[in-house]
Amino acid sequence: MKDVAVKESAIFKQIEHWRRQKQVVEDREKANTMPFVTISREYGCGGFDIAVKLTDILNKEYHATPIWAAYDKQILDKITSDLGLTQALTETLTNTARSKMTDLFQTTFSKFPPQVAVYRKLAEVVRTLAINGHVVIVGRAGNVITRGMPYGLHVRIVAPMSYKVKRMAAMLKVTQAEAREIIERKQTDRESFIKNFLKFDPEDPHNYDIVINNENFAVDEMAHLIIDAMKRKGIFA
Repeated sequence: MKDVAVKESAIFKQIEHWRRQKQVVEDREKANTMPFVTISREYGCGGFDIAVKLTDILNKEYHATPIWAAYDKQILDKITSDLGLTQALTETLTNTARSKMTDLFQTTFSKFPPQVAVYRKLAEVVRTLAINGHVVIVGRAGNVITRGMPYGLHVRIVAPMSYKVKRMAAMLKVTQAEAREIIERKQTDRESFIKNFLKFDPEDPHNYDIVINNENFAVDEMAHLIIDAMKRKGIFA
């Protein structure tokens, strides 16, 4: 519960800052200089722990203003289901951004089948977060939803099956055979939806700016690799 409270506190701080700085956001929007990061990962790889470490380093070592915050399935689903939070987030957008958002979903989501259309609200939330910037979006097809947006860095976390099996067996307290079965089922379900309905191949390395093998690096090392990639891409000084 404490972790959830901390996560929600970061959400409200970001939304309040965006609301106060709406004109600043509009100016930055015109200059296309709002950085954000998406993290896609194979099931069984760490994702949110890397995002948290990344935001921690950006906030403490680089003194980022506004603060960076990490958003995973739990937080994004909460925003999507909470009318008040969704409305507050929507109000941070400028008229120009809202117009672009409307045009995007009228042209893009109208082509998707009903199975995908139900995710429009989630997509709007993710897109709005990316527009405001200083967010790390974990999963939820964040890289697909924000595709084409400038100043985004798209990361893919992978690992050998043996590494994922050991990790998940320890986390879930199951046998390695059971862990392998869970990983294979979850990964198939997750990627089938994206491939079949969003027409996007999450396994294609060309869809990312950087692909990291989770087995070879500690969490803080991966966070620093991502920051270095942000600098080299020119979205973070």
